[in-house]
Parts: sequence; C-alpha cells; structure tokens
Amino acid sequence: MKIKFAIAFTLLLGVYLLSAQTTRVFGVAHQDDWQLFMNPNVANSIQSPEDKTVIIHLTAGDAGYGMGNDAFYKAREEGALRAVRFLSNTAEDRSKIGDEMSRKVTLIRNHPILTYTYHNTVVYFLRLPDGNGDGSGFELHQQKSLEKFYNRQVVDFQAIDQSTTYTNKEDLLGTLKELITAAHTGTQLEIHLSELSEDLNVDDHSDHLTAARFISEAATNQFKGEFYYYIDYQSANLESNLERSEILINSGAWGATASGLSDHRHASLWDEYHTTYLDRQYYRVLPISRGR
Repeated sequence: MKIKFAIAFTLLLGVYLLSAQTTRVFGVAHQDDWQLFMNPNVANSIQSPEDKTVIIHLTAGDAGYGMGNDAFYKAREEGALRAVRFLSNTAEDRSKIGDEMSRKVTLIRNHPILTYTYHNTVVYFLRLPDGNGDGSGFELHQQKSLEKFYNRQVVDFQAIDQSTTYTNKEDLLGTLKELITAAHTGTQLEIHLSELSEDLNVDDHSDHLTAARFISEAATNQFKGEFYYYIDYQSANLESNLERSEILINSGAWGATASGLSDHRHASLWDEYHTTYLDRQYYRVLPISRGR
C-alpha cells in the first residue's frame, strides 16, 4: 500500500513539475542588453531548475566593424556567454561543469543559427548587422539596418559572417516564430522585450526597438502567454528599485560580461555609465494575445 502510494505521489509530482514549467524568451538586439535592462529577471529564470531560459540576440552588435576590429562582435558574444555561465553556476544546486557549453548550429527555415546550451539555458546568435543608434546603418553593411528591414526599405539582410541571408521581413518573422515554437517546451510562455511605447522608453536604440517589434509581431496571435516590456536607456533616469541581493547578482553578471570584452582586447565597459543600470529594472506585463 505504501509503495503504491509512493509511486502515485511521484507520478503526480512529475505532472505538477511539468505543468509548472515556464519557457522564458529574452529577445534582444545586442549581447549586453539583457544584463543591463532585464536583470535580475534573467537570473531568476536561469536559476529556476524546472524552467527553461532562451536568449535570442538578433544583431551581431558589431558597431559597423563587421568581422574586423579584432572581432568586436565575438568579444561581445563571449561576454554574454560568460554571464550565462556565471548566473547558472551561482545557483546552489548546479553541478560544476566549467565553461563547456554545448555548441551547435540550429537550422530554422534553412537559416543556420549559432546556438549554445548550458544547463537549462539556450542562447542564439543571429549576427545580423548592427544598425547604429538611429537606424541609419553603417557603410560596411550598405547602410542596411534592422529598422530599415522591418520597414521594407531594404531586402536581402545578410548576417555579418555571411552564414545566411533573410530575403525580406516575412522571412525573418517566420524564422523567429519557428524558433520560439521549437524552444517553447514548457506549459507556460513569457517573452521579454524592450518596451515598444516610445513615450515610456524614451530615446532608445533603433536596434532595441526593432528587435522587440520583430519578436512581438512574430509571437502575437501565435502563442498564449505574456509579454514583458522593459525600459532601456530611460531607466537611468528612474529611481533605484532593486534589493541589495539583486544588485549583487546584476553586478556579477555585468562583471562576467566585462571580462569577456577585456579578455578579447576591448574596453570592458565597467564604467559609470553602464553600471548605472545595475540597481534598477523597470517593466510592464501584457498578455501575448493582445499584442502590444
């Protein structure tokens, strides 16, 4: 009798854990956006063992250098991966697996996307050209930008490593939709993005806003769940609203990010401007079905 009860309880517990699982998708333009504007929510997700964290970086964040300037984009990617490992391994129940992340190329709609996996976290790098702060683009990329691509002002948007080309807006939207579908393994879904209201998210980077528009549009009326919309640069003008423990975890994640940059011979960005964001996080929540 006791054995039967134990088996039944174990099965019920397994069903409960499955039903409680949440897939959280953090969609950003650049490799340091989520550390500055979406933490500690990213940290809490990564450190929740029953949940899945997915981080999608749409652009290479290459600042117009492409594959040059001592591979600035790779330094930024390494910073993001170090931050993921740091956040994962600060959870008390995580095994020590070092820096051995699973690396592969995921094929979505015939587009190869560089993918890293570490514990319950999956990281994607689409490596599309940085569009400059105002969306004007850079000469190296024929002045193409994510914003111009979204507005159908340009076509054939090629990743900076020439791994793939998105022919038009619908091509990238379809890829993002299928990527989210493949990544969503839980029963609940959250999609975390930059705030799209420019009245709330004042003077934000063109890539931030356009990355959010792409992922929001790809998900609206396709999934059930919630959008989390974050204030980016404007949060520097708002009051600190995090607890000491949250500021510590944010600082650690940013320190890991900075070490990736400096170890690859670039400025660490551990400076007064960037550290301003580490004691604050502002966002609002809306249902996915209603869009933005």
